[in-house]
Amino acid sequence: MPYIIGLSGGSGSGKTFLAHAIMTNLSHEVSILSYDNYYKDQSTLPLDKRALVNFDDPSSLDEELFIKHLLAIRKGQTVQVPQYDFSTHTRKPIAQAFVPTEIVIVEGIMTLQIPDPKSFYDFTVYVDADPDIRLARRIMRDTAERGRTVNSVIYQYLTSVKPMHIKYVEPHKTEADFVFVNNENNGIDENQMKKLLAKLFSR
Repeated sequence: MPYIIGLSGGSGSGKTFLAHAIMTNLSHEVSILSYDNYYKDQSTLPLDKRALVNFDDPSSLDEELFIKHLLAIRKGQTVQVPQYDFSTHTRKPIAQAFVPTEIVIVEGIMTLQIPDPKSFYDFTVYVDADPDIRLARRIMRDTAERGRTVNSVIYQYLTSVKPMHIKYVEPHKTEADFVFVNNENNGIDENQMKKLLAKLFSR
């Protein structure tokens, strides 16, 4: 039965970066599942309307399918993970098989927002970073990888990302088994990583 780590934090906090850092620091077989792939398909909306969807609200994610897959992963079953295209806000036609490994890291903004998250995860991590740092990272990522403009990223941050973060994401910081502060951009904090790994295997 896989050991499942739930990893959450605000947009731009460095969740994916930390997930891969944990993977490289473990001798176990590790796989990473991203909740970002479970955004609902918006192909029924005109292209100019899709960007107006509040993607920082939990309702924009297919929570039902995500939980169904978590339950299957817990049993060691392979699941077909949808592939999301952030540039068009649609799901790609072909899903990707996810084969559970000894340790599964589930990362995403809303991974701890699902009902009773501790019943799905064996260990939870909240990645914390200052708001200005998260915004700067989001600007760099979305303009380089998602075809966004700087103005659109800033507008979305102020109108939906920030208020939704305060409402849905940040409250889970106090519930996490470990809070990893990630304000630096020069690699992983080795001292925090050692503490995280020690606590991870003390449970």
